[in-house]
Amino acid sequence: MRIKLLIISLLSAISLYANMASPVNEGTFGTSPFISQYVNILHENLHIVIDENFEYADFVVEYNIHAEKSGTQIPLLFYASSYYENFKVTIDGKEVTLARQEDFWSAYGPEKEKLTSFHYLYNADRKAISEIENQFKYGRSEHIYLKDFLYFETDISEGNHTIKVTYKATNWRYKHNRVNEDSFLYALAPAKYWKSFGTLNVTIDASKVKDTVFANVGTPETGGINGVTTYEFSKLPVEILQISRVPKLSSLARFLIKIESFQLALFFISFIVLFHVWMMFRFRKKYPRRKFSTPAFIGMCIIPFLFIFLLIVATFLIDVAIGEPYASGRESYGAFFEFINLPKYILYYVVFSILVDFLFKKYMQKQKKHKTIDHH
Repeated sequence: MRIKLLIISLLSAISLYANMASPVNEGTFGTSPFISQYVNILHENLHIVIDENFEYADFVVEYNIHAEKSGTQIPLLFYASSYYENFKVTIDGKEVTLARQEDFWSAYGPEKEKLTSFHYLYNADRKAISEIENQFKYGRSEHIYLKDFLYFETDISEGNHTIKVTYKATNWRYKHNRVNEDSFLYALAPAKYWKSFGTLNVTIDASKVKDTVFANVGTPETGGINGVTTYEFSKLPVEILQISRVPKLSSLARFLIKIESFQLALFFISFIVLFHVWMMFRFRKKYPRRKFSTPAFIGMCIIPFLFIFLLIVATFLIDVAIGEPYASGRESYGAFFEFINLPKYILYYVVFSILVDFLFKKYMQKQKKHKTIDHH
């Protein structure tokens, strides 16, 4: 029983560490809506305004739709699991009340099917409703869970209508490298299920952003980098619209990133090693016949620890040079795990010190012998 509890405790600790060390800070995963089979999207306007620190963005999405029938219905489903704030929907200028799915997904049945017009969301056998696994991938698989959808019911007439969605989003941060990779994501992939795509206009206002901004949808129709850019599409350009920034780093930061912390620590430790070698040389010059070298022994004990210390310092120095908010800090966090390699560094330096001391010892004994012969 104790062993079982120990295993459970260890697994819990490992799980906690894995969560703490996660290289991804998840932001808002906005998506185009899933639409009813009785609705056509004629045109979509996507307007994105990014704040100066590239932390938040205001999304305004406008859909021009055509309803094929009149009456109370659910025209659109919105995926809204992680919106930061102010998620609001209006139809023809009138705000609607949003509800979540769980009130009817748990009571699935022919007499309660509110989503019969969203047949593609159901499994093929129409008996179990689980999740949609799509191709929203960036470093790992994303899943869209049906319980995270928002919907509204409204009495609309047959014909054209305008649905407007506004919300504030947070950025995604990927920390698997030394420099943070920040981006805003908006999935266009649900449009693959639409009966007709219509047209899409995307406007990105990055005029307040200090860094260079890049979008993965090609060349804009108007505007340029770090301004107000517009794109026009008649077909789905990408499955996920990704707006990223390229940090403006100093020349010193770029140089330090290039040489990395290990090489920087080697550079620093080389001066200490040279001083150690010089001390061993002086000792053997004075005591060529002694069995053990005191400077060699002291260096064996201290220098491997100094190297790890310098490695940690070098890592922090590089993060300082990169600066906030660009430095991920992940390398600094991982530098402490270099103590795992301490036995290896000790072995290497013990062999090095013994070899150097042996050579100095033989050399000094030889020199002393020659001096004795010359004296006679």
